[in-house]
Amino acid sequence: MILFNFIKNAKKLFVKLQKKRYFYPVLLLILILPSILPLMRTGYFFMQDDLQAFRIQQIDKCFVDGQFPCRWVPDAGYGYGYPQFNFYPPSVYYLGEIFHLAGMQFVDSVKLMFILGYILSALAMYLFVKDLLKSRFAGFVSAMLFTYIPYKAVEVYVRGAMNEFWAFVFFPLILWSSFKLIKTGKQKYLVLLGLFLALLFTTHMLMTMIFLPVFGVFCLFYLIQSKNRTAYLQVLFGIFLGVGLAAFYLLPLFFERKYAHFETLLMGYFDYRQHFVNLKDLFFSMEWGYGSSGFPAELLNLSVGIIQWVVGLVVVLYLAFKNIKTKPTTALLALLIFGMALFSIFMIHMRSSFIWSMLPPLIYLQFPWRFLSISTLLLALLVGIAVKLSSKGYILGIALVIVSMLTYSGFFVAKEWYQIGDSEKFSGASWDKQQTISIFDYLPIYATLPPWQRAPQLPEVLEGSADFVSYDKFSKSQRGVVAVSQNALLRAPIFDFPGMTVYVDGQVVKHLNNDCRDQRYCLGLVTFEVAKGTHSIEIILEDTPPRTIGNLISVVSLLFVLYLLYMSYVQKSIK
Repeated sequence: MILFNFIKNAKKLFVKLQKKRYFYPVLLLILILPSILPLMRTGYFFMQDDLQAFRIQQIDKCFVDGQFPCRWVPDAGYGYGYPQFNFYPPSVYYLGEIFHLAGMQFVDSVKLMFILGYILSALAMYLFVKDLLKSRFAGFVSAMLFTYIPYKAVEVYVRGAMNEFWAFVFFPLILWSSFKLIKTGKQKYLVLLGLFLALLFTTHMLMTMIFLPVFGVFCLFYLIQSKNRTAYLQVLFGIFLGVGLAAFYLLPLFFERKYAHFETLLMGYFDYRQHFVNLKDLFFSMEWGYGSSGFPAELLNLSVGIIQWVVGLVVVLYLAFKNIKTKPTTALLALLIFGMALFSIFMIHMRSSFIWSMLPPLIYLQFPWRFLSISTLLLALLVGIAVKLSSKGYILGIALVIVSMLTYSGFFVAKEWYQIGDSEKFSGASWDKQQTISIFDYLPIYATLPPWQRAPQLPEVLEGSADFVSYDKFSKSQRGVVAVSQNALLRAPIFDFPGMTVYVDGQVVKHLNNDCRDQRYCLGLVTFEVAKGTHSIEIILEDTPPRTIGNLISVVSLLFVLYLLYMSYVQKSIK
């Protein structure tokens, strides 16, 4: 009797509390704690992409020097400098830099970024599904199953793939803002759509590439229903706004990629044909390990999530057909999402290889299982739809949340922890490792191969005689004073790259990049002549037309965003 009364009262309290606006978001934050608690400790953890702290540290050097947007980083490439953020998406590292400026160590900023990624992706999914299905409970369940799925544990605790992981934040936000824009036509959602798209563009281009078809189909579904021509234009304008805001990154990426060794991103281990996943591992694997893809002897969970696919692909299909007459819009949406989810899973299996061969840009994904990011999103949405369509939605939802937590929470744990801080991370052998990991990626094209030893502190004197009075290295430049007793040919310890300019006493002088004497192979370093006398010299990376135009478009787009927000505020004030 006591137990019965307790259950009855608990049910009444639950019914009362769930009507509160912030009940489910607060409950969500509490229940995702097991996924982030392992990150809330001192030290640093093992991850396969061990460059996250280094990238924030290099962004910090750009910030100190006033290089914004950051394109060239000084310490990569064994100290010869790299056009890292001319090609590698920078947005999440700017956020990490904010945490560092607030007083955090770089290693702690990385952990906080991962923690925030879990929190914000869950809240974003809740917001999207809640508004889409008009059900807070469905939003809550979708967000929980969007968190407790093997791939989101792999992304952080195994791979340490910061950029890919943060794409999970922007996927639902883009779908939510586009849905709200189509439904309401309000200007603020147009602005949000542009901002979220720009953030995704500058977070991970490959994730953007495979997400845009889903975004397009989703928008088209609701645009057709809306029968509002203005909505088509608003969505299109939101897309253009997103491209404009991200133009500072997109234009150099597309127009200057020919000046870097991108071919290495497709060779050897990174050949996509080695990384298809079989059906057993896709649908039924419960193994957990910290291995690498493509090595059968190593454990790495690349499953779509047993709970997610059973509900998302089996239960929702039954419910969709059952409710096709009573709830046609939701049922049709379920079938549409079902088809896209099934296709995204298919793209991970070897049988899809004919599609990969027909669409050459796909090879830059490197790993077909990156489509798990799309299936994770779509299956979590399908789970929410199943809860919405089911007559026993609350029972189903609660059961799914409990089972997913019990099944997968044990995956959210790091392999190893090291009691180190920034001083240890950026010194000794660890610093050498940071400077040389992925050293071939984005190597300027004038270098035949990556450097075999650390860059010297001073330029080499190839001809003549010269002594350096002073010489300093900055984030995108090197400056000094040189006393030349006999006309000299100097080779600076910095790679040549479009925009690299040499000044002697404030005047531009010509430079070479093909004088490779005394080198094992050509490194393509900046080489120039200096006449007899004492001179100030500077080698600096300046903007090229794609960078200048991209920066200008982004600034104009940002000003337009501010104008739209101001006009929205004025209109709201008048009302």
